[in-house]
Amino acid sequence: MMDAKRRPGFAGAAELVFHAEAAMRYLKELCDASANGDKAAARKALRRAIGELEVARAMFRTGAE
Repeated sequence: MMDAKRRPGFAGAAELVFHAEAAMRYLKELCDASANGDKAAARKALRRAIGELEVARAMFRTGAE
């Protein structure tokens, strides 16, 4: 019997983690670009990280419902 307080994981959890890890890689690129003074590369990496996090958030909201 399943505990009423515990919910099973949702099907897209692995893909959500994939997008979150991609965002982490872009944030590392952002740090490197910032350290090198490359504003264009920093902006690009930040936009990509935000995009990945938005996808992960949408997937989480869909899976949590």
